[in-house]
Amino acid sequence: MAEKSEKSDKGSKKKNPEAKIDLDLSFELAAGPLDPSAKRFDIFLIDTGWNSAVAKLVRTHLATIARFEEQDSFYILTPEQSIALIKRAPKLIGHDPIILVYDRYAPPGRKDRGYRGFRLNLGLIKSPEQAVARLQELLRFIALNRTVVPMDRAVRRELYREGLDGMVKVLREATTELI
Repeated sequence: MAEKSEKSDKGSKKKNPEAKIDLDLSFELAAGPLDPSAKRFDIFLIDTGWNSAVAKLVRTHLATIARFEEQDSFYILTPEQSIALIKRAPKLIGHDPIILVYDRYAPPGRKDRGYRGFRLNLGLIKSPEQAVARLQELLRFIALNRTVVPMDRAVRRELYREGLDGMVKVLREATTELI
């Protein structure tokens, strides 16, 4: 799914868009407490190539994001791969760049094998400063909730801003955009 690089004769990396990385996106049932240093997530950058200030900002922070998530796998999809993916979910057109976080663990009673995770639609944010704040919030969320099972409750509580504290934070941020 993600682009793979090959070394050329001169030692520089040459991109090979035809080469595919075989990703196993099957999940593992959580039998007990999760190890905070173990791999938990596969993280994907989906960017179709819109030339926006937010897309440029995300690209400049890729190394920092990867350093925070060293135990997880971070995949950067090519624009072609991103377009192919978004064509399968057209409601996401214009929402990229998107950071998609795929959770590899599931609660012990889970039977379905559907997608588990969350995404940050950075393309909906117009201000680069707000996009940086959302990226930092995402990294903080992952670090603080790495061992939480089930993850969906933490996502709803923290990232979807359920509850009064979240509403105040959203309203405070929304009012600064109106000024």
